[in-house]
Amino acid sequence: VDDGPINAKARESLVPAAQGQDDESDPEVDESLFDAIEASQRQKRLLKKGFEEEEGGLLKKRRLLEEEEKRPASDYTKINQLLNKWGLATDVLTKHVLESLTGAELTDLQSNNYVPDVHNAWKVPAELLQTHANLMRESKGPGGGPLDVVHCFRYRWKLDKEQDKALRELCHKDLRYVMKKYDGTAPLIQVIEEAKKAEPELDGTSFGAVLDAPGVAAISRYSRMELIDPVADCAVFGDANLMFSLNLARQRKALGHVGRVIATTFEPVEVLKERYKEIEITIKKLGEFFAEVYHGVDCTRIAVDTRFKGCVGALGAVYWNFPHAGAVGGFFDGHP
Repeated sequence: VDDGPINAKARESLVPAAQGQDDESDPEVDESLFDAIEASQRQKRLLKKGFEEEEGGLLKKRRLLEEEEKRPASDYTKINQLLNKWGLATDVLTKHVLESLTGAELTDLQSNNYVPDVHNAWKVPAELLQTHANLMRESKGPGGGPLDVVHCFRYRWKLDKEQDKALRELCHKDLRYVMKKYDGTAPLIQVIEEAKKAEPELDGTSFGAVLDAPGVAAISRYSRMELIDPVADCAVFGDANLMFSLNLARQRKALGHVGRVIATTFEPVEVLKERYKEIEITIKKLGEFFAEVYHGVDCTRIAVDTRFKGCVGALGAVYWNFPHAGAVGGFFDGHP
Protein backbone atom coordinates (compact mmCIF):
# COMPACT_ATOMS: atom_id res chain seq x y z
CA VAL A 1 0.00 0.00 0.00
CA ASP A 2 1.41 3.34 -1.03
CA ASP A 3 1.13 5.71 1.94
CA GLY A 4 3.75 8.19 0.83
CA PRO A 5 3.15 11.83 -0.12
CA ILE A 6 1.07 12.65 -3.17
CA ASN A 7 3.18 13.61 -6.17
CA ALA A 8 2.40 16.40 -8.60
CA LYS A 9 0.46 14.12 -10.96
CA ALA A 10 -1.67 12.81 -8.13
CA ARG A 11 -2.30 16.34 -6.95
CA GLU A 12 -3.73 17.17 -10.35
CA SER A 13 -6.19 14.31 -9.92
CA LEU A 14 -7.48 16.00 -6.79
CA VAL A 15 -8.87 18.79 -8.96
CA PRO A 16 -12.14 17.43 -10.33
CA ALA A 17 -12.61 20.25 -12.77
CA ALA A 18 -11.15 19.46 -16.18
CA GLN A 19 -11.22 21.11 -19.50
CA GLY A 20 -14.70 21.25 -20.91
CA GLN A 21 -16.40 20.60 -17.53
CA ASP A 22 -18.85 22.96 -15.98
CA ASP A 23 -17.41 24.75 -12.95
CA GLU A 24 -20.83 24.82 -11.27
CA SER A 25 -21.26 21.04 -11.37
CA ASP A 26 -17.67 20.23 -10.35
CA PRO A 27 -16.01 23.16 -8.56
CA GLU A 28 -12.23 23.37 -8.46
CA VAL A 29 -10.35 22.52 -5.27
CA ASP A 30 -8.33 25.35 -3.85
CA GLU A 31 -4.60 24.62 -3.69
CA SER A 32 -4.56 25.51 0.01
CA LEU A 33 -6.69 22.40 0.65
CA PHE A 34 -4.34 19.97 -1.12
CA ASP A 35 -2.47 19.08 2.10
CA ALA A 36 -5.71 18.42 3.97
CA ILE A 37 -7.04 16.18 1.18
CA GLU A 38 -3.72 14.40 0.96
CA ALA A 39 -3.78 13.66 4.69
CA SER A 40 -7.38 12.43 4.48
CA GLN A 41 -6.61 10.06 1.63
CA ARG A 42 -3.50 8.76 3.35
CA GLN A 43 -5.53 8.07 6.49
CA LYS A 44 -8.07 6.11 4.44
CA ARG A 45 -5.30 4.00 2.93
CA LEU A 46 -3.81 3.29 6.35
CA LEU A 47 -7.20 2.33 7.77
CA LYS A 48 -7.86 0.02 4.85
CA LYS A 49 -4.45 -1.56 5.34
CA GLY A 50 -5.14 -1.96 9.03
CA PHE A 51 -8.49 -3.68 8.47
CA GLU A 52 -6.92 -6.10 6.02
CA GLU A 53 -4.15 -7.04 8.46
CA GLU A 54 -6.22 -6.88 11.63
CA GLU A 55 -7.06 -10.57 11.82
CA GLY A 56 -3.50 -11.74 11.19
CA GLY A 57 -2.07 -9.00 13.43
CA LEU A 58 -4.25 -9.92 16.39
CA LEU A 59 -3.30 -13.55 16.11
CA LYS A 60 0.39 -12.65 15.93
CA LYS A 61 0.11 -10.33 18.91
CA ARG A 62 -1.71 -13.00 20.91
CA ARG A 63 1.05 -15.52 20.18
CA LEU A 64 3.73 -13.05 21.27
CA LEU A 65 1.92 -12.32 24.51
CA GLU A 66 1.52 -16.00 25.22
CA GLU A 67 5.24 -16.55 24.70
CA GLU A 68 6.13 -13.62 26.95
CA GLU A 69 3.77 -14.75 29.69
CA LYS A 70 4.82 -18.38 29.46
CA ARG A 71 5.86 -19.58 32.90
CA PRO A 72 6.47 -22.94 34.58
CA ALA A 73 3.47 -25.10 35.33
CA SER A 74 4.62 -25.19 38.96
CA ASP A 75 3.77 -21.48 39.27
CA TYR A 76 0.17 -22.09 38.23
CA THR A 77 0.03 -24.94 40.71
CA LYS A 78 1.13 -22.59 43.49
CA ILE A 79 -1.44 -19.99 42.40
CA ASN A 80 -4.28 -22.52 42.52
CA GLN A 81 -3.11 -23.86 45.87
CA LEU A 82 -3.07 -20.36 47.40
CA LEU A 83 -6.48 -19.47 45.98
CA ASN A 84 -8.00 -22.68 47.34
CA LYS A 85 -6.28 -22.21 50.69
CA TRP A 86 -7.74 -18.72 51.03
CA GLY A 87 -11.18 -19.72 49.76
CA LEU A 88 -10.84 -17.34 46.81
CA ALA A 89 -10.83 -19.78 43.91
CA THR A 90 -13.39 -17.69 42.01
CA ASP A 91 -11.83 -14.27 42.79
CA VAL A 92 -10.41 -13.14 39.45
CA LEU A 93 -8.77 -10.01 40.93
CA THR A 94 -6.77 -11.97 43.49
CA LYS A 95 -5.80 -14.45 40.79
CA HIS A 96 -4.60 -11.56 38.61
CA VAL A 97 -2.37 -10.27 41.43
CA LEU A 98 -0.92 -13.72 42.01
CA GLU A 99 -0.16 -14.11 38.32
CA SER A 100 1.87 -10.88 38.45
CA LEU A 101 4.19 -12.31 41.14
CA THR A 102 7.36 -14.24 40.47
CA GLY A 103 7.82 -17.90 41.33
CA ALA A 104 10.02 -16.99 44.31
CA GLU A 105 7.38 -14.62 45.65
CA LEU A 106 4.71 -17.28 45.35
CA THR A 107 6.93 -19.64 47.33
CA ASP A 108 7.37 -16.97 50.02
CA LEU A 109 3.58 -16.56 50.25
CA GLN A 110 3.20 -20.28 50.80
CA SER A 111 5.91 -20.42 53.45
CA ASN A 112 4.88 -17.38 55.53
CA ASN A 113 1.26 -18.53 55.88
CA TYR A 114 -0.14 -15.16 54.80
CA VAL A 115 -3.94 -15.00 54.45
CA PRO A 116 -5.74 -11.87 53.17
CA ASP A 117 -8.56 -10.58 55.37
CA VAL A 118 -11.71 -11.36 53.39
CA HIS A 119 -13.82 -9.43 55.92
CA ASN A 120 -11.91 -6.16 55.60
CA ALA A 121 -14.37 -3.27 55.35
CA TRP A 122 -12.14 -0.97 53.30
CA LYS A 123 -10.11 -3.13 50.90
CA VAL A 124 -10.80 -6.26 48.87
CA PRO A 125 -8.44 -9.29 49.18
CA ALA A 126 -6.65 -8.38 45.94
CA GLU A 127 -5.66 -4.96 47.30
CA LEU A 128 -4.48 -6.44 50.58
CA LEU A 129 -2.46 -9.06 48.71
CA GLN A 130 -0.81 -6.43 46.51
CA THR A 131 0.14 -4.36 49.57
CA HIS A 132 1.62 -7.45 51.25
CA ALA A 133 3.60 -8.31 48.11
CA ASN A 134 5.04 -4.79 47.99
CA LEU A 135 6.08 -5.05 51.63
CA MET A 136 7.80 -8.38 50.92
CA ARG A 137 9.81 -6.77 48.11
CA GLU A 138 10.77 -3.81 50.30
CA SER A 139 11.93 -6.12 53.08
CA LYS A 140 14.48 -7.63 50.69
CA GLY A 141 15.83 -4.25 49.62
CA PRO A 142 18.45 -2.02 51.30
CA GLY A 143 17.91 -1.01 54.91
CA GLY A 144 15.81 1.95 55.90
CA GLY A 145 17.00 5.54 56.14
CA PRO A 146 18.66 7.78 53.55
CA LEU A 147 20.35 5.87 50.73
CA ASP A 148 22.98 7.38 48.45
CA VAL A 149 24.47 5.95 45.27
CA VAL A 150 27.14 3.95 47.11
CA HIS A 151 24.57 2.39 49.46
CA CYS A 152 22.55 1.14 46.49
CA PHE A 153 25.67 0.01 44.59
CA ARG A 154 26.92 -1.87 47.64
CA TYR A 155 23.59 -3.63 48.12
CA ARG A 156 23.35 -4.64 44.47
CA TRP A 157 26.78 -6.27 44.38
CA LYS A 158 26.80 -7.49 48.02
CA LEU A 159 29.96 -5.54 48.94
CA ASP A 160 31.44 -5.38 52.43
CA LYS A 161 32.22 -2.36 54.62
CA GLU A 162 35.84 -2.11 53.45
CA GLN A 163 34.74 -1.96 49.82
CA ASP A 164 32.08 0.60 50.74
CA LYS A 165 34.78 2.76 52.36
CA ALA A 166 37.00 2.46 49.29
CA LEU A 167 34.18 3.63 47.02
CA ARG A 168 33.41 6.64 49.22
CA GLU A 169 37.01 7.83 48.97
CA LEU A 170 36.90 8.01 45.17
CA CYS A 171 36.58 11.24 43.21
CA HIS A 172 33.74 11.90 40.80
CA LYS A 173 35.59 10.56 37.74
CA ASP A 174 36.74 7.34 39.38
CA LEU A 175 33.45 6.55 41.12
CA ARG A 176 31.47 7.04 37.92
CA TYR A 177 33.91 4.76 36.07
CA VAL A 178 33.61 2.02 38.71
CA MET A 179 29.81 2.18 38.77
CA LYS A 180 29.75 1.90 34.98
CA LYS A 181 32.37 -0.84 34.49
CA TYR A 182 32.07 -3.09 37.55
CA ASP A 183 30.09 -6.26 36.82
CA GLY A 184 31.32 -8.62 39.54
CA THR A 185 33.66 -10.62 37.30
CA ALA A 186 36.83 -8.80 38.41
CA PRO A 187 37.82 -7.75 41.94
CA LEU A 188 36.57 -4.31 42.92
CA ILE A 189 40.07 -3.12 43.81
CA GLN A 190 41.21 -3.95 40.27
CA VAL A 191 38.42 -1.87 38.74
CA ILE A 192 39.28 1.02 41.08
CA GLU A 193 42.90 0.95 39.91
CA GLU A 194 41.70 0.97 36.29
CA ALA A 195 39.48 3.96 37.08
CA LYS A 196 42.42 5.97 38.43
CA LYS A 197 44.39 5.37 35.23
CA ALA A 198 41.47 5.91 32.84
CA GLU A 199 41.06 9.14 30.91
CA PRO A 200 37.94 11.19 31.74
CA GLU A 201 35.02 10.99 29.31
CA LEU A 202 34.83 14.57 28.09
CA ASP A 203 31.81 14.20 25.83
CA GLY A 204 30.43 17.71 26.30
CA THR A 205 27.95 16.71 29.00
CA SER A 206 27.96 17.17 32.76
CA PHE A 207 29.15 13.57 33.21
CA GLY A 208 32.65 14.92 32.69
CA ALA A 209 32.31 17.89 35.05
CA VAL A 210 33.98 18.45 38.44
CA LEU A 211 36.19 15.42 37.94
CA ASP A 212 38.12 15.81 41.21
CA ALA A 213 35.11 16.53 43.42
CA PRO A 214 34.08 13.95 46.07
CA GLY A 215 32.35 11.20 44.11
CA VAL A 216 29.24 10.60 46.23
CA ALA A 217 28.47 14.31 46.63
CA ALA A 218 29.12 15.11 42.96
CA ILE A 219 26.91 12.34 41.57
CA SER A 220 24.10 13.15 44.01
CA ARG A 221 24.31 16.86 43.22
CA TYR A 222 24.56 16.13 39.51
CA SER A 223 21.24 14.30 39.54
CA ARG A 224 19.46 17.23 41.17
CA MET A 225 21.09 20.04 39.19
CA GLU A 226 20.34 18.42 35.85
CA LEU A 227 16.63 18.99 36.47
CA ILE A 228 17.41 22.65 35.68
CA ASP A 229 17.83 23.98 32.17
CA PRO A 230 21.62 24.50 31.78
CA VAL A 231 21.15 27.21 29.17
CA ALA A 232 18.54 29.38 30.91
CA ASP A 233 19.38 32.13 33.39
CA CYS A 234 18.64 31.85 37.10
CA ALA A 235 17.84 34.44 39.76
CA VAL A 236 18.44 34.55 43.51
CA PHE A 237 16.13 36.80 45.51
CA GLY A 238 16.66 37.82 49.12
CA ASP A 239 20.33 36.93 49.44
CA ALA A 240 22.23 38.60 52.27
CA ASN A 241 26.03 38.35 52.07
CA LEU A 242 25.72 36.85 48.54
CA MET A 243 27.59 33.66 49.48
CA PHE A 244 24.65 31.53 48.37
CA SER A 245 24.74 33.19 44.93
CA LEU A 246 28.52 32.76 44.72
CA ASN A 247 28.40 29.06 45.55
CA LEU A 248 25.55 28.60 43.07
CA ALA A 249 27.56 30.31 40.33
CA ARG A 250 30.53 28.02 41.07
CA GLN A 251 28.37 24.92 40.96
CA ARG A 252 26.65 25.89 37.71
CA LYS A 253 29.99 26.56 36.05
CA ALA A 254 31.39 23.24 37.24
CA LEU A 255 28.40 21.40 35.76
CA GLY A 256 28.59 23.22 32.45
CA HIS A 257 25.62 25.55 32.95
CA VAL A 258 26.06 28.59 30.73
CA GLY A 259 23.09 30.72 31.82
CA ARG A 260 23.89 33.80 33.90
CA VAL A 261 23.21 34.15 37.63
CA ILE A 262 21.24 37.22 38.75
CA ALA A 263 22.01 37.80 42.43
CA THR A 264 19.87 40.27 44.37
CA THR A 265 19.67 41.70 47.89
CA PHE A 266 16.85 43.55 49.60
CA GLU A 267 19.23 45.94 51.38
CA PRO A 268 21.16 48.67 49.56
CA VAL A 269 24.89 48.13 49.12
CA GLU A 270 25.72 50.69 51.86
CA VAL A 271 23.90 48.61 54.46
CA LEU A 272 25.59 45.43 53.24
CA LYS A 273 29.04 47.01 53.64
CA GLU A 274 28.22 47.84 57.25
CA ARG A 275 27.06 44.30 58.02
CA TYR A 276 29.41 42.16 55.94
CA LYS A 277 33.07 43.13 55.66
CA GLU A 278 33.62 40.61 52.86
CA ILE A 279 30.75 41.85 50.67
CA GLU A 280 32.94 43.76 48.17
CA ILE A 281 35.19 40.72 47.65
CA THR A 282 32.13 38.51 47.15
CA ILE A 283 30.67 40.90 44.57
CA LYS A 284 34.00 40.96 42.74
CA LYS A 285 34.10 37.13 42.65
CA LEU A 286 30.54 37.04 41.30
CA GLY A 287 31.72 39.31 38.50
CA GLU A 288 34.35 36.74 37.57
CA PHE A 289 31.48 34.30 36.92
CA PHE A 290 29.71 36.95 34.78
CA ALA A 291 26.93 37.20 37.36
CA GLU A 292 24.80 40.32 37.71
CA VAL A 293 24.27 41.80 41.19
CA TYR A 294 21.28 44.03 41.98
CA HIS A 295 20.74 45.74 45.33
CA GLY A 296 17.58 47.16 46.84
CA VAL A 297 15.34 44.62 45.12
CA ASP A 298 11.83 44.46 46.57
CA CYS A 299 10.41 41.07 45.63
CA THR A 300 6.86 42.38 45.91
CA ARG A 301 7.58 44.79 43.03
CA ILE A 302 9.62 42.66 40.62
CA ALA A 303 7.02 43.08 37.89
CA VAL A 304 7.57 46.86 37.80
CA ASP A 305 11.33 46.80 38.42
CA THR A 306 12.94 47.89 35.15
CA ARG A 307 16.08 45.87 35.92
CA PHE A 308 14.08 42.69 35.30
CA LYS A 309 12.55 43.79 32.03
CA GLY A 310 12.77 40.95 29.51
CA CYS A 311 13.21 38.22 32.13
CA VAL A 312 9.76 36.75 31.57
CA GLY A 313 10.27 33.18 30.37
CA ALA A 314 14.08 33.54 30.47
CA LEU A 315 14.64 32.16 33.98
CA GLY A 316 15.13 28.42 34.31
CA ALA A 317 15.31 28.54 38.12
CA VAL A 318 14.40 31.06 40.82
CA TYR A 319 15.73 30.81 44.38
CA TRP A 320 13.74 32.61 47.09
CA ASN A 321 16.52 32.81 49.67
CA PHE A 322 14.76 34.22 52.75
CA PRO A 323 16.54 32.82 55.84
CA HIS A 324 14.55 34.92 58.32
CA ALA A 325 11.43 37.06 58.55
CA GLY A 326 13.15 40.34 59.38
CA ALA A 327 14.10 40.07 63.06
CA VAL A 328 17.16 38.02 63.97
CA GLY A 329 19.80 38.58 66.63
CA GLY A 330 18.29 41.85 67.84
CA PHE A 331 18.21 43.82 64.55
CA PHE A 332 15.26 44.55 62.28
CA ASP A 333 15.57 44.58 58.49
CA GLY A 334 12.20 46.08 57.66
CA HIS A 335 11.33 43.48 55.03
CA PRO A 336 7.91 44.14 53.44
